[in-house]
Amino acid sequence: MNILECIAKAKADKVKSLDLSDKHLRLLPPELFELESLEELKLDENLLVELPEEISQLKNLRNLSVSENDLMMLPDSLCELSKLENLYLGYNSLSEIPETLGKLVHLQKVNIARNQLLDLPDSIGNWVNVTKLSLHDNMLSAIPETLGKLCNLSKLYLDNNDLSSLPSSLSQMDKLEILMASGNKLAAIPESFGSFKNLRELVLDENEIEYAPASLADCKTLQILSLVSNPLGGDLPKSLTGKPGLRIET
Repeated sequence: MNILECIAKAKADKVKSLDLSDKHLRLLPPELFELESLEELKLDENLLVELPEEISQLKNLRNLSVSENDLMMLPDSLCELSKLENLYLGYNSLSEIPETLGKLVHLQKVNIARNQLLDLPDSIGNWVNVTKLSLHDNMLSAIPETLGKLCNLSKLYLDNNDLSSLPSSLSQMDKLEILMASGNKLAAIPESFGSFKNLRELVLDENEIEYAPASLADCKTLQILSLVSNPLGGDLPKSLTGKPGLRIET
């Protein structure tokens, strides 16, 4: 069954989920955007360089996965998919995210890992329902302060970027449990990180951190603090090394 036959059958059956992964697609046929009943669309492992503006016609999409393609940009019209809950764009060649994507306020899981992102728009602070955000393996040199508004975020992955600092606003994320930021250029850990209410794992391996603030001991839920391959100078604060239930790796 060729791609057009597959789409025609999906239209006739009014399917809610369609998997077009690994079909060697370079372009998406216009017929695809007539599938108004679609709630899930998988386009992984293709050869797509862009998504057409017509993607906005799939008004009922809740899950969109376009991982492992050659995407270089995203259409502004993507923001019109107002029901979108899960967006997977990992392993592409994206250098930026449109500011308009901040309108996708129902997003819950977002993966834009292993791209070429240089920065993030302030509008991602509107993703207040996101619980997991994967931004590792990019070229980010800064994280916007607005990220701290993601009040439901529990897992944040920032590994292998070019970050020299983390915004203190991250500690406002009351539900954050896991923060991974290894392989960056971080020089310090914000003092405010001691005010995390649910943080369990803080992994900051392979950075340029010289000391850990004693305030981290105030984070009652912290179980793992990993600072492997950092130029730590002197002993860690006794309030940290003596903290019950905390495993420190250096």
